[in-house]
Amino acid sequence: MPIATRKLADERFFATGARFRGRRQPRRLSPAAAGSLNWGTFDRRVWRYELDGRNGLLTGDIGSGKSTLVDAVTTLLVPAQRIAYNKAAGAETRERSLRSYVLGHYKSERNETTGSARPVALRDTTSYSVILGVFRNEGYGQAVTLAQVFWFREPQGQPARLFVTVERELSITEHFSGFGSDINGLRKKLRAMSCELNDSFPPYGAWFRRRFGIEHEQALELFHQTVSMKSVGNLTDFVRSHMLEPFDVGGASRHCSAISMTSTAPTSRYSRPSARSSC
Repeated sequence: MPIATRKLADERFFATGARFRGRRQPRRLSPAAAGSLNWGTFDRRVWRYELDGRNGLLTGDIGSGKSTLVDAVTTLLVPAQRIAYNKAAGAETRERSLRSYVLGHYKSERNETTGSARPVALRDTTSYSVILGVFRNEGYGQAVTLAQVFWFREPQGQPARLFVTVERELSITEHFSGFGSDINGLRKKLRAMSCELNDSFPPYGAWFRRRFGIEHEQALELFHQTVSMKSVGNLTDFVRSHMLEPFDVGGASRHCSAISMTSTAPTSRYSRPSARSSC
């Protein structure tokens, strides 16, 4: 069955971009498009957001799905153990999870007999979900696609993942549909297109960080914090926790002391001690 594609410009959203005029095209990888299939309440069709390397603005009413899309982008770029879903909406607890996004939880129903609540889902565990991001470098004619596919091996378990990277532009409608529930068939299809497939985040993350010129994972942590930040309680703690790389202070101190001792030792009986080196 063909999958319909819908751009994010319907009654729930206003998505737009603005290009800075009068500037040359930057020679770096910039976001070109993002898309999802069966992610959260974006159900049973491909939703695609065109950026074309421009700045984007995503607005909408409360509950329209803005945080859902932010979490999709975060999932593409940040390791699972560092993600706090729905943080962009100000949620203090883990009210959402990868499982709830893949199944499409949209409300809770309370059992009148037991008084317990259970989530109601748009999809069951026989469906699959896809999130995808395309990045282009117009200056060099390059394109990179990052994608993740989610499905369930066990109905009560967490979703399994397939991490996909390739140096070309892919789309969900053309390249991630038509395989039914046969994940192995999808793997063969993607390998035939020279895609690199991984079952865990570390090699996938290392692959795209090399292409994007991101040296340290700490940059992705900072991205996650800033993209979902409502306020900064203590700026010093924020910088220390999310912006500074781990640093061997003891080793640096010993190195500085050695330099200081060397610089103050006279080279002859007639020479004057040089100025003390500071680190």
